[in-house]
Amino acid sequence: MLSPIQRWIIFGVFCLATVGFMSLEASLIWAMIDKGFSGGSTVAAVMNTTVLGGIGFLFKKLVEDTFVKPELLPMGRLHRLATDRSGIIEDGRRSNREVFETRKALVTGTLRFVEETLQGWVPGSHFELCVFVDAKEPLLFSYFDSNHDTVARSMSLREQNAKFYIEKGYEVTKVLSNPTSQPRVVGDTHDIKASYSFTTDEQRKQIRSSVLLSLDLGRPFALVVSSNVKGAFKESDAKLMSFVRYAGELIRSDLLDDGFVDEIRAMKPELFPASVPIIESNAAAKIGA
Repeated sequence: MLSPIQRWIIFGVFCLATVGFMSLEASLIWAMIDKGFSGGSTVAAVMNTTVLGGIGFLFKKLVEDTFVKPELLPMGRLHRLATDRSGIIEDGRRSNREVFETRKALVTGTLRFVEETLQGWVPGSHFELCVFVDAKEPLLFSYFDSNHDTVARSMSLREQNAKFYIEKGYEVTKVLSNPTSQPRVVGDTHDIKASYSFTTDEQRKQIRSSVLLSLDLGRPFALVVSSNVKGAFKESDAKLMSFVRYAGELIRSDLLDDGFVDEIRAMKPELFPASVPIIESNAAAKIGA
């Protein structure tokens, strides 16, 4: 990736080259007319349209790439992510913080990183990011949105009813029950065919499109990223889908490390009243183990 100085140099060279091409064109046209070429004016018009049009298009693209489009993933942001993660782990060790809370802080930090990266890249001014675990009694394990809130309204409702997300028909419960390796994109959450569930009217306004990604084929946990703009996520956008998968792998590693996600029920039995292991003895679980 070019540095700002390198991009300025390239921009300057391009401007000089443009002036040179225009000067050459003018001299050629003048020479043709001077030789008595009768169609000089026509040739001049054609050459002007072709050359200047092409240069104008390239100039527009260069200006956009150099000054308008920001870096999708600045190195400083990656460095801050790594530093924050190290700090969370170190603080957890020093304070003897619960493993549950440390893992949650790590995942929330990743969600914050994703939200910052989506701003200015993906259509939308408000993003919501969630990580759910468990298929029988789905839990919103970690949450972050563009308001920097880390607590969703549905979390308190889930504490009162372990089956809340299933009973409300949340789209993520389908992903948790039937995990696949392919992201599920909901281009318009207001489309009747999508059957997308909302807790409040405000949520209906803030979530217009979503991408849902199962993070493991043998263990039920998933990442959900939403935007307040319809059609913000497209399966054909290879860069975006790769970034979502990258974030998913970071989260997956935090949940799988030391068997955390397999023990989450034992750590928080009050959140999972049903005595059902997070990994049931089926073929898919054995493959994912």
